[in-house]
Amino acid sequence: MSTDQANSTSVNPFTTESARRALFALRAFPAGLVSLGAAMTGRHRWAGRWQLAATDSSASERIDVRSPSWPSVFAHSVLSLLIGMVAWFFAFLSGIAAFRGLFYGLITDGSYEYSWGGPTLAGAWLVHLVLGLLLVPVAVWILKAIASLLAGLTRRLLGDGGPAWAVPVALVLAAAGALLFRSWLHQA
Repeated sequence: MSTDQANSTSVNPFTTESARRALFALRAFPAGLVSLGAAMTGRHRWAGRWQLAATDSSASERIDVRSPSWPSVFAHSVLSLLIGMVAWFFAFLSGIAAFRGLFYGLITDGSYEYSWGGPTLAGAWLVHLVLGLLLVPVAVWILKAIASLLAGLTRRLLGDGGPAWAVPVALVLAAAGALLFRSWLHQA
């Protein structure tokens, strides 16, 4: 990959780089789980090195490898786990929305008269299809943003200092994700 591509600010969601970054965000949950288990069993140095190795290698800033402390590895593992859960929940909701948009006419209960695109089934199906398909690139962009947050969090807690905003943003995102999940569970 050229330097121009690595430092590109392109937001094209239909590239292998976009897919790789989105998968990096989804990989945070199992990586956080494994490293949390390792840190809790006294293998925090291994967990720190493993998390550093799993960090997004295409990030424009290189991580200065040092031996992270147990509290840093523990905090990173917990935050990575929480942010990974948010990424998976968001991917799940986006997948449901895209699936429902694609198959709207087959899963509706027939009350499409007042739905978006109604009063005909064809109009409602078309609107839901377009909205569901437009959500796919938006979901990839959001997962890429989560991957950038995770890379910054890794640099901050396990690497060379990284951005100061990474930990507070990760905490806010984890809390917002928990509230969204609770609201989703209790919807009518």
